Amino acid sequence: MSGPYTWSTLPEGDGVELRDTASQRSTILRRPPPDLLEMDDIVRIEALAFREGDRPQAELFGAMDTDPLRVLTGMNWLIAFWAVLWDLRTGEPADGLIRSLDYNGPWRSGAIPEREQVWHTMSQRVRSGVLAALTGNPEAHRVYEDEVRRLAPDVFLHVTLTIMDTLSRDLVRRGLGLDGMAAGLAERTRPGPAGGPSFSPPR
Repeated sequence: MSGPYTWSTLPEGDGVELRDTASQRSTILRRPPPDLLEMDDIVRIEALAFREGDRPQAELFGAMDTDPLRVLTGMNWLIAFWAVLWDLRTGEPADGLIRSLDYNGPWRSGAIPEREQVWHTMSQRVRSGVLAALTGNPEAHRVYEDEVRRLAPDVFLHVTLTIMDTLSRDLVRRGLGLDGMAAGLAERTRPGPAGGPSFSPPR
C-alpha cells in the first residue's frame, strides 16, 4: 500500500495540498497554531519516533520534560497527522482510528480489574487530546491541558508515547510511509495566523 505523495504549497504559504498518489485523494494540511505549538517540536518528536537502536523515551523524559505539556501537545498533533494520512490512503475516517487507540504497555500488563479502569480512563484522556489536535478545538485542548496539570504528566508521557509507538508500527506494517512527513510539511510551509485546525478531511 506504499505510494508517494505530491505536495503543493498553498498561495498563502502556510499550508499544503497533499495528494496520495496511491489513492488519488488529497487533503489540506497546515502547521499548528504558533501560539499552541512550534513546528520544530513536532519535527523533533517525529525524528525520535523513527530513530533506530535508541531510546527516544529517555530523551523525551529527560531533555524535553521541562515542559511536558508542550511535548504531549506535539505528540498528540503527530498522532492526529498519522490518522489523517491513514484516512487519505484508505478512506477510513481519522477520528475513528483515533477513537480506537488504547494503551497496552507494560504498566497495564496483568492489571487487576480495579487498575484496569485506570488504564481505560488514561487511554480515553489521551484520545481526547489527539482529537483536540485533529479538530483544532481550543476548548477541547483546554480541557485536556487541565487534565494533564491535574494528574501526573509523566504518566501521560508514558501512555502517549506507548500509544504513538504502537500506532506507528502498525501503520508502517500496513504499508503507510510516516517517517519525515512532518518534516516535509515544515519544509514547505511557513507559520500562519493563530487559531484554526491543521487538518482538513481528505477527499
